[in-house]
Amino acid sequence: MNDDDVRDWYLALKDADKQIFLALVSSDLTIHGREFGLHPPGELHWRAFKGLNELQHQISGHIVGLGLSSDRYPDDVLWRILAETAATYGVSSHLKHSLARARSSIVWDKLK
Repeated sequence: MNDDDVRDWYLALKDADKQIFLALVSSDLTIHGREFGLHPPGELHWRAFKGLNELQHQISGHIVGLGLSSDRYPDDVLWRILAETAATYGVSSHLKHSLARARSSIVWDKLK
């Protein structure tokens, strides 16, 4: 499944399922953040950690917006913001991994 497939799948979800998906992405991103703590600190690690923090900020805000049905970006705009933020901070591979893991979660089989 490529990036567009995951995005298209996400865009077709109901808002409640989007919240679950984004929470799964957020949870997986924290694991990537822990990885950075295992290496000697350096400029690249700090930059990447800040990028993960920015992604967490956007994702958690969007989860709240979905729950309130207001005060959020359109979903396709959020997707673009996440991709641009990840690219800016050099964590695109981490985001892609987390998106793919969230999409392949067994949660989706349980919700059918």
